[in-house]
Amino acid sequence: MGRKKTVERKSSRSPKRDEQNFDPITTFEPSSPGATSIGWTVVAVAMIVLLTIAVRIPLLDIPLERDEGEYAYIGWRLDHHELPYRDWINQKPPAVFWVYNAAQSLPVNPVAAIHLMALIFSSLSACALFLLARRFMSLFWALLAAAAFVFLSADPLIQGTAANTEIFMLLPLILSVLAFLKAAANDRHRILYATLSGASTGIAVAFKQVAVVNWVLPIVLLPVFVGPENRVRRTLSFAGWSSIGFAGIWASIAGYFAWNHALGDMVYNVFTHNLEYMNSLSSSARLSMLKGTTAVLARTEALVWILSAVGFVALWRSQRSKSLLFLIGWLFASVVGVSASGYYFPHYFQQFLPVLALASAFAAAYLSGARFWAGLPGWSRKGVLGMSVVILPAITLYPFLFKYTPTESVRKIYPGNPFAEMPELAKRVSELTSDTDKVFIFGSEPEVLFYAQRVSATRYIFLFPLYGPYQDAREKQVATAKEVALSRPAAAVYIPNRLFSMPETEQYFTQWAKSYLQQDFSVSAYLTVDQLNHVHFVPPVDVQREAVPADRRTFGALLIRNRTK
Repeated sequence: MGRKKTVERKSSRSPKRDEQNFDPITTFEPSSPGATSIGWTVVAVAMIVLLTIAVRIPLLDIPLERDEGEYAYIGWRLDHHELPYRDWINQKPPAVFWVYNAAQSLPVNPVAAIHLMALIFSSLSACALFLLARRFMSLFWALLAAAAFVFLSADPLIQGTAANTEIFMLLPLILSVLAFLKAAANDRHRILYATLSGASTGIAVAFKQVAVVNWVLPIVLLPVFVGPENRVRRTLSFAGWSSIGFAGIWASIAGYFAWNHALGDMVYNVFTHNLEYMNSLSSSARLSMLKGTTAVLARTEALVWILSAVGFVALWRSQRSKSLLFLIGWLFASVVGVSASGYYFPHYFQQFLPVLALASAFAAAYLSGARFWAGLPGWSRKGVLGMSVVILPAITLYPFLFKYTPTESVRKIYPGNPFAEMPELAKRVSELTSDTDKVFIFGSEPEVLFYAQRVSATRYIFLFPLYGPYQDAREKQVATAKEVALSRPAAAVYIPNRLFSMPETEQYFTQWAKSYLQQDFSVSAYLTVDQLNHVHFVPPVDVQREAVPADRRTFGALLIRNRTK
């Protein structure tokens, strides 16, 4: 009792404890007076889960985009004893296919099941980020960081409605950071936590290769967080055990594909081809894509970017060097990950979200103690700062949650792409073919194959890997043409991408496909798009009679093999 009274007198004489007054690793922010830490943590986690459900449930039925289509197709074919890389070409590591396969076993429609899996991962990531934030800040601000992550990760402008690899990668990445901090602070179990940190990063890399930078990050940062007397030994120990954890995950993956005679295919597609892919863009093209994407994302993230910058300044002014270096390191790793390929697609930027959420919460906590509004009640300051973090993504999300249909949503998110109409096209394909027929997609819409539950006539379920500045492009195109011809597809979908006709890319397969389709197939329907980017199916006879309105553009066709062929 005496000790308790002493602590109370000490806290009553000192200023109210805030985020500026401690640094992480060895210190946790104490729970609110009169409340148990576990109880409030449970309440906060429940709030995060409910918020994620509220934000994502209305988005479950949005049609798949093409990346989701390829993951869904390969996930479906896993049940038929087929493998990525060996049987179906893809550049992504294998974990996403296993997650999609698991999603398709859920007792809901496949599209909703895939997005439900994304909801689960997003919810767990937000909860893990909350627990991480509690090492840096009090419960309210940690909850704000998690809420910011929930809104930002579901933002349609960052393509957060899709179940892309980034949304699955972030959970093990955040868990690896938690394990790293535990290893840095805990002598008793540091070997276990170091191993878990490496294993978690290995799992993240199994979703997307760029996460490997986050394996190097804690090894570089650990000397900052341990005492000088055993700094070298602790760093080498962490690096070794983390490597064992990382290697354990990838040894298991490599062993699985080696057992199934697909290790060479996996190494080539996931690593070798991706290095070629990363070097395929010029510096000017990279910069152009970066400018275009950041201009779009600024509509939702501008305030968070500003607050994040304030958060870094606040950490510096508060002399919280460990926290500052930790976040700067994580930000740098995220920059490398987002920039690796140079394409800067919006969903790549999801890798920034944990850092942005933490930094903006730091800024809010710091600004809450600013003198210019010290006369206002604490709850009003927290309310204003909390709203400033989530207001723009909430505004962006509002019509997608309460106004747009799933079809309208996918058109808004991906203007100029026919994702909304692919379910109808797939329905037509399934009606015109049998379960045993194969289908040739000359284009980049593998979701048609998944919707129709039809097998592709070629291992290239989308054709991008056949085109580009690759030395073996012609060799691959010739082999693919032979593969399609031998498969004798019953139907073909012709939706060419502009990449397939660019003069600087190999054109053998494009020319062969046009000739092959003209000789052996007849058009069942033309695909046209109007000024609102809505796709329409037009029978060939209507095209011949010039029944297609002048404001529509024909961009593709559904073809059926001629019976005589």
